[in-house]
Amino acid sequence: MEIKCDLVLLSWNNLALLKKCVDSILRCTKERCRLIIVDNASTEHGLKEYLLTLKGSANIEIETVFNCVNEGFARGMNKGLMMSNACFACILNNDIIVTDGWLTEMIKAAQSDPSIGIVNPSSNNFGLRARGGVSVDRLAADLRKDTGRWIEMNAGVGFCMLIKREVMRKIGYLDDEYGFAYFEDTDYSRRAQKAGYICAMSKGCYVYHEEGRSGKFLKDRKGTFDRSARIFEKKWGRIMRVAYVLTCRDAGSRQRITESIRHELDRHNRVWLFIERGLETGPFPEHLDLMAQAKPKNFFKLKSFWNIIKKKKKFDRIYSADPALRAALTAYGILRNSMVKGI
Repeated sequence: MEIKCDLVLLSWNNLALLKKCVDSILRCTKERCRLIIVDNASTEHGLKEYLLTLKGSANIEIETVFNCVNEGFARGMNKGLMMSNACFACILNNDIIVTDGWLTEMIKAAQSDPSIGIVNPSSNNFGLRARGGVSVDRLAADLRKDTGRWIEMNAGVGFCMLIKREVMRKIGYLDDEYGFAYFEDTDYSRRAQKAGYICAMSKGCYVYHEEGRSGKFLKDRKGTFDRSARIFEKKWGRIMRVAYVLTCRDAGSRQRITESIRHELDRHNRVWLFIERGLETGPFPEHLDLMAQAKPKNFFKLKSFWNIIKKKKKFDRIYSADPALRAALTAYGILRNSMVKGI
């Protein structure tokens, strides 16, 4: 049977997490796959021995590569991607747990539209968390009702990122200019988008990510992040945070507002909507990076103002049609260096 997807798993210490990750892949993956594990010179006792004795399953064959030095995220992943020749490749962190149907659903999303080049699963990475004693497996089972459905997103995230073979043929591999970590996945997404593809999140599957655990041994994480951020922003510009404060009085301008929101999303900015209840039925774009909060009419403007100013990360642009609210936000903007604009 032909291998449908090459799974490229980057390993670096964290043996306990790695075992949980691999066990979940072997247990929950129904597609015919090859699991390529690239170990980035791990030093943890027992990890190399574990990888040397690791066996595959009926669906998955395993190949392991041992680097002599830690080559960082991009170069480590690229070593595995260069070994890949399947229709799809999926890069994986060692701190994830996959659930039943995860890969089948991601491939289904990728195949549903020729414009989709990169796919992520639903995940706590995007704010979807199991709550109230609900297990991850139960949450994943509930999401299967959305089989085949997907939503566009600004950029894929490399914890579990499916890439079509045709995308790799056109744009190559991850940019290793970013060094050890951070922004390689966002950069790759921008290159894919420049080539005419979109990034999507599959709604019908779930992968749990122990965020930040795969890089816990990284020295000077903040310095590494800041350096990669500078490289990314020099190349692509800064990702803006944009807010819209919309009341029911703005209903007549709905088409213009929708076009403005779409323009911001097309520029890969993140958008928040503070909407007066009754306007939320508007034809706003469905997009993972469009966050909407509907609030009652009583004290709507005051509550929206408070929600904007209390956020730790400032908004770069704030849109409102209300003159009084714009005046208050402009005064706030002077303090936070935000631009306030009419709609």
